[in-house]
Amino acid sequence: MEYMALWFILGIIFMITLITSGVRLWQKAVIICYYLVLSYIFISRKEEIYRQYHTLPVPEKYWESNSEWVYFMLDFYFLPFLLILLFNYFQWFRKAKGTKKKWWIALSLLPAGALYGCMVIIFGMYGYRP
Repeated sequence: MEYMALWFILGIIFMITLITSGVRLWQKAVIICYYLVLSYIFISRKEEIYRQYHTLPVPEKYWESNSEWVYFMLDFYFLPFLLILLFNYFQWFRKAKGTKKKWWIALSLLPAGALYGCMVIIFGMYGYRP
């Protein structure tokens, strides 16, 4: 239950990866495997930090280590995802016929950017430090 937000984020990344046209099936499989291995590494290290430092009262070193780990992994999750999104938008914009369709595609960048920002914030909450 603790990693439900991570699985939600991965679900969105996987769905967008699978609908990406112009990318071969094996390339999509590599992207999905990358995120699964990355998630395994992220969760394993986060649990190791928890076991190592989580005593009562919780030491300051726990919060520092946990926050550093989450913020380190943030780029590994979201920079490749940003490239996938930009690739999708480039493909959609290029294939669109007419100015009106291109305008709507460009306008859809606003909610997509807001969703991307929310996902980054949600993931960053794993590194929450009181």
